[in-house]
Amino acid sequence: MKQKNGLWATAFLLAGVLTSGCSDDNQYGGSSAEPGSPVLFSVASGGSDTRTIYESNLQINWVEGDLIGICSPSANVEHITGAVNVDSATYKVEVVNADGHPHHAKIVPAYSNNYLIWGSNLETSATFYGAYPADRIDSYPTSEDGLFKMKYITNQVCTVISSENGKYLTKPDMKNAYMIAKNELQPIGDHVLLSFDPIMTTPDITITAGSYEVGTGIIQPVTVTGVSILMPKALNGKTLNYKITKVTNGAIENPRGELQDYTTGEEWESVFVQIDNDGKRYVDLYEGESINLMAFLPPIPNLTGAKIRVHTLGATDFVKTINNPLQAQSKIKIQLPDIKPDIEPETIKPNNWISKLDGSTLLKEMSIPAYVCKGTETSDDIKKLLKKGVRAFELSGKILDYYETGIIVKENHYYIKKEYCEVFNDFLSSEVDKNKDNKEFVIIWAGENQDLTTGSDNNNSYLTKPITSATSSSSVSSLQNGAVLMNKTHKSHIGTDEYYFSNLKKAKLCDYVTVSETLNFYGNDDWKAQFIETGQEGNPMAIYNQIVTYKEQTGCTGIVTIPDADKSFGSSYGDLLLQAVIDCNFKLRRNSKNQQ
Repeated sequence: MKQKNGLWATAFLLAGVLTSGCSDDNQYGGSSAEPGSPVLFSVASGGSDTRTIYESNLQINWVEGDLIGICSPSANVEHITGAVNVDSATYKVEVVNADGHPHHAKIVPAYSNNYLIWGSNLETSATFYGAYPADRIDSYPTSEDGLFKMKYITNQVCTVISSENGKYLTKPDMKNAYMIAKNELQPIGDHVLLSFDPIMTTPDITITAGSYEVGTGIIQPVTVTGVSILMPKALNGKTLNYKITKVTNGAIENPRGELQDYTTGEEWESVFVQIDNDGKRYVDLYEGESINLMAFLPPIPNLTGAKIRVHTLGATDFVKTINNPLQAQSKIKIQLPDIKPDIEPETIKPNNWISKLDGSTLLKEMSIPAYVCKGTETSDDIKKLLKKGVRAFELSGKILDYYETGIIVKENHYYIKKEYCEVFNDFLSSEVDKNKDNKEFVIIWAGENQDLTTGSDNNNSYLTKPITSATSSSSVSSLQNGAVLMNKTHKSHIGTDEYYFSNLKKAKLCDYVTVSETLNFYGNDDWKAQFIETGQEGNPMAIYNQIVTYKEQTGCTGIVTIPDADKSFGSSYGDLLLQAVIDCNFKLRRNSKNQQ
């Protein structure tokens, strides 16, 4: 499909696929319907603005090659193969403005042996359902239930098509613009017209950069990697289920269908829109420059309180709450604030990404950026990493101290020094005067086979909330404001080696592996920590490119160590890879609740 909009190439797309105002909204032209003859279809295409569902001057048109799925549960419509329980076929747009009707498109079977034919009894009415795009249909309506199940796409992309004068214009993937049609008729002619209703909720978001001064007189752009729309409701399953309740021919005044199977209580879920900027998956915006991004959301009614999060590199957290219900089309403008050295640091929110996740999210469903300390880091270094979004640490060197036990065989037990504990405590605090919405947690371990304890005598801890019994099934809400302590263990057996993390109660959390140029994405029960091999210059770039081009909709990376996560504005991919891992939490659906 393509847009038809002379003002802006990425302005609102779903203005409706419009009917032409023919004398018969069901059938027109052609020959009489005959038993065994093919059912010939036409679809409504963008034209007259008398039937738009949204703004009258914005609309979309069919283009040649668009694929549409059509089915009929009626007894007097059959499949050419005669196969039992096959009542659907895929059609493609062959001609636009067909048969002298300027707003109709002619469609033909996409495959020569796959189409619908009229049955023997043409005295009774027939019902037809259609959906676009065909390759996103998971299942068609059965009987007269009118229920389409469509693949739910949360990992979306907008492609930059222009960047004149610092205004980045993008176009979204039109396959996310789901449309549904229904027609009921008694066969007269052999042509059937299907007029499609757009069903998705579509926010059109404009992001404008403020000034980003990282040092006196040192100006840097704000690097935007995408935007997530955080919805306070979620779909119950892995598909978007939409029921058509009325015939969709005729003027569009109200929706002719309704979304099924979504939560009625608060449960946060997000759709993420990534940027494709000529192969780069980000844009650098200087003060006053802007980018427009469009998302296609499930049509959840009365979607009030949604939040728009702008994903950027560094220690920033830009979120806008939409207090009014999101409409079928919502134009949203976000002005990023100025960031300058003389602004009080406490007024700039850090990258508190965990706080934006639903509280029921499990540890084994998360993608968590980690940092392996060199042992020379100061407490201020750790604070900067926390603000950038690092949420797991391997501590060593001067950050740790230890005490000994045993008389004959001495054992060392490591703990985090007080000044570093104070950094973690302060960052994780949820006191009202600091950050009442803070739901962050961190994961901490010492080196391989180093026994980490809570404090200098394993009874008293400098940490405000040490968590010693976390499991991979622990939820965000159960871990919030805490420091999850783990032990990193390597056991050698004859012919095999074990590499795993356990909590301080000796219960295993997950395995850990070393990766080079390829990262693993995990389902529910395969969650691991992945250590990116250091010393290989191309590894971070290769893994970054793999993550940002990942096209699946579910899964997670687990814990991923980020080489050079402490560096910014460099060529080492440290900050880009760090944010790419964070973004996975917003673009990939959780593995629980039958969503995989």
